[in-house]
Amino acid sequence: MATDPTASPPAAPVPTLTATLPATSHGALVSFIRSRPGWTRQQLLSATGLSRTTLFDRLDGLFQHGYVYQDGSAPPGGGSRGPGRRSELLRWDTRGRVVLVLDLGQTHARICVTGVDGGIRRMRDVALDIDTDAKGYLEQVAQIGDVLLRAGGDETLIGVALGIPGPVDPGTGVLGTSTTMPRWDGYPVFQSLRERWGVPVVIENDARAFALGESSVIGADRSVLAIKYATGIGAGIVDTGHVLEGSDGAAGDIGHVRISDEGPMCTCGRRGCLAAWASGHALIRRLSDTGVRDLKDITERVAAGDPVVCAAVDDAAARLSRVLATVVAAVNPDNLVLGGSLGRLPRVVARIDALIREDVTERARRHLVVGAAHLGADGAVVGLTRKVVDLVYDPAVIDAAIAARVAAARAGTSAEPAPA
Repeated sequence: MATDPTASPPAAPVPTLTATLPATSHGALVSFIRSRPGWTRQQLLSATGLSRTTLFDRLDGLFQHGYVYQDGSAPPGGGSRGPGRRSELLRWDTRGRVVLVLDLGQTHARICVTGVDGGIRRMRDVALDIDTDAKGYLEQVAQIGDVLLRAGGDETLIGVALGIPGPVDPGTGVLGTSTTMPRWDGYPVFQSLRERWGVPVVIENDARAFALGESSVIGADRSVLAIKYATGIGAGIVDTGHVLEGSDGAAGDIGHVRISDEGPMCTCGRRGCLAAWASGHALIRRLSDTGVRDLKDITERVAAGDPVVCAAVDDAAARLSRVLATVVAAVNPDNLVLGGSLGRLPRVVARIDALIREDVTERARRHLVVGAAHLGADGAVVGLTRKVVDLVYDPAVIDAAIAARVAAARAGTSAEPAPA
């Protein structure tokens, strides 16, 4: 499979060419072209204020390096150059560009090949316990990824995204110490993925990735608090398109907030953490005497109205809602989105919605919308794809890639763009 940094993300708000990059920058122009489905040259001249010579020179470079392509003619009135002559439409080039997404949970992994819009083209969902040796686990996942990539035809891999149920340093992408996956501590995850596929790699916490995916549906102008509630409990906060990471990458780790001085022992070694009381893992342990063995058993019994399981889930949701009420009061989001196999249960959504509205002031909940995940189980996949696209199509990255190719051509050598 070819590797190439040229692809196109979903439509974005029309950017403004600012002093952060020259208006003549190739990368800045790509960002502008990405803002809507198609442009004529005349429309670009009017919108950017560039001179005809400069614009056409930059477009030639973008054509040559595969960032933009010509796709038919503009409709009547859409920028024709004169009677009988229709202007060509220019679009950013998404054709055949794909992302490999490794969405890892505590007990399951979803391995997907997606388009640049996050749409899943091929997928495998496998049961894997992440609390194991990192090298062996990643090799299993990577082999599945290779199979999925080979199954495509005429595709170009532009990046790999890894989502994990643990903290990720926002500056380096390095995994932080995690009670969920302690045997991954110190393993060079980023380097192993980069060396295997030779494309840009991003690593993100799974709950924050889920929040990014949901934000892409809800709207970039909204603030979103997204909760992944399944085996564990995690949160992601996105405000006007930007995800809150925290100074050490631990933003959203609400599962280890202590809600009592006593209580069940948590994996972090303390008693009384939210996760020890209310996580899926805690519920499975609590209900083991009733025959419950996994989350599927719980969701099926809730759907069937099993009184014992429903009571346990109601209690867990109430404990979770108390922590969420504090977060809602502090963040004042437009939307609280509940995802994960437990979070999406209508019973859980309704209970958390009702309890939060009892616990926070009217001002904090006036515009709050509480609901199940819009993207179902695909939210983290969409968010992880978005992370890759934002990295690969960062204007500075595009400018560096084109400059490297031009320099290599002048020197009579071939050069791949610098790793993102």
